[in-house]
Amino acid sequence: MKKQGFLYAIFALLTAMICVLLITDSKQIIETAQKSVTVCLSVIIPSLFAFMVLSQIMISCGIADILFFPLYKISSFWFKGSRRQFSVFLLSLIGGYPVGIRLLRELTAYNKNYTAIAEKMLCYCYCGSPAFIIQIVGLSVFGSTSVGLVVYISNAAACLIIAVVINLFSKKSNIDEIKPSSVKISLEIVTSSIEKTVKALGVICGTILAFNILLELIDCIGLMDIMKELGIEKIFAASFEISNLSLFQGNNYDLLPFFAGITSFGGLCIIMQTAALSGGLIPLKKFILSRIPAALLSGVICKGLMTASGMALESYSPAPFTPVWSSVDPLCSICIIIMTYILVRSKESVSD
Repeated sequence: MKKQGFLYAIFALLTAMICVLLITDSKQIIETAQKSVTVCLSVIIPSLFAFMVLSQIMISCGIADILFFPLYKISSFWFKGSRRQFSVFLLSLIGGYPVGIRLLRELTAYNKNYTAIAEKMLCYCYCGSPAFIIQIVGLSVFGSTSVGLVVYISNAAACLIIAVVINLFSKKSNIDEIKPSSVKISLEIVTSSIEKTVKALGVICGTILAFNILLELIDCIGLMDIMKELGIEKIFAASFEISNLSLFQGNNYDLLPFFAGITSFGGLCIIMQTAALSGGLIPLKKFILSRIPAALLSGVICKGLMTASGMALESYSPAPFTPVWSSVDPLCSICIIIMTYILVRSKESVSD
């Protein structure tokens, strides 16, 4: 009991210290929050929203199972899962970090027998979208779309290699949650996909906001100054929240394998997002352990691509990444409309 009371006292003290820091450093906290919202509105939502909705619709109505069937047959010698599982894998490679966990959670929610399969698949259904990586790495750091594409290909290739290795040592899965014989699409599927995507993006953007504020608090107490003296403050910031890779503006290609590794790892913020989106339905131990080999593989593949393509070691100094939009920007209007729709739906559910 004494030990538990001591831990509660420590927790209370830390909470009080954080409250004091939030008050004394309020100006920087506000600026950090504004920058985080800017990144969410200018990068995260545009690069994820459309594909998250589309991928949910494709899985729910069965289009993905038909569309990817030829690739599934070609890959059947190594892929031990069902057509639906293969569709989730491919969509996760091109849809962004949240797509894989979102779709796997849906499968697990409808069929508890999928827990072990989803736990295994999450190790390789985790990849940044081309749009996100090209924006965060290619354009923000190097001012080059092709550089971002190299990093994305490295990430996707690492996921594919891990998928092949895991499946070759797995037994054939006989579970097939849905055996689609035809495409079935309805207004309910579309609206449900939009609603689930908005809720997921709320979790994602909220986590980004929280992690960047926490990073500001770490800076406030002087820890970032110590890291700056050691020359690791940018690495720490990017490992903490991946969009901070934009701090590396103007660096040369020597760091490209590192960028490939860190985007494959995802950063602590995205790992936390994955945990939140799993809803406690999918164990994350294997997923977390897989991030280390995935990061190493991605870095090695990136280095190989650089060597094969003869990519020169040169520096870029792109313009600072400061997106600007007007108060009547269409994206903001769309976001407001969608959030209003979600609130109305939620109110209707409560009334029922």
